[in-house]
Amino acid sequence: MGSPGVQQSAGTSRRKFFRWCVNGVAAAIGTALAIPLGGFYILPALRKPKVIWKEVGPVSEFTEGEMRLVPLKPLERREWPESWGKEAAWVLNQGKGKFAVFNIHCTHVGCPVSWSSQANRFFSPCHGGVFDPDGRVLSGPPPRPLDRYEVKIENEFVYAGPVYRVNDRLERVSA
Repeated sequence: MGSPGVQQSAGTSRRKFFRWCVNGVAAAIGTALAIPLGGFYILPALRKPKVIWKEVGPVSEFTEGEMRLVPLKPLERREWPESWGKEAAWVLNQGKGKFAVFNIHCTHVGCPVSWSSQANRFFSPCHGGVFDPDGRVLSGPPPRPLDRYEVKIENEFVYAGPVYRVNDRLERVSA
């Protein structure tokens, strides 16, 4: 028959072996699931975003000194999950081939700003933010001037690129 200590030791080692096997299989399954899920969530954050330019319109459609709200038309369609919706911008022909293209959202909480040609100002309806024609804050809670789009002119068309921030002197600052 054998001593009771030997049977106990054999049962304990068998139990440890099966526990080790079950834990190893669970770890392998967890790793097999974690790698693709981790890649799904982490890799998009590491990828450099593609710059998508949007068509604003022909240069000839913008009168010098006039502020106009225009829809932005993407030059290429983004793929899911980066689907795009309708976008618009305030465009000012500054003369001599220079354009300012303003993001329509207030820098306080993102409400769409409107332009008043009588007052020569942008107004935010949410908290009373007021901006001058260059996008500088005149009153209210907005923390900085209106954001702008990069602008390029090619073949007599105006295009808007990535949005960037400016300081009170209208100098570009990093996001």
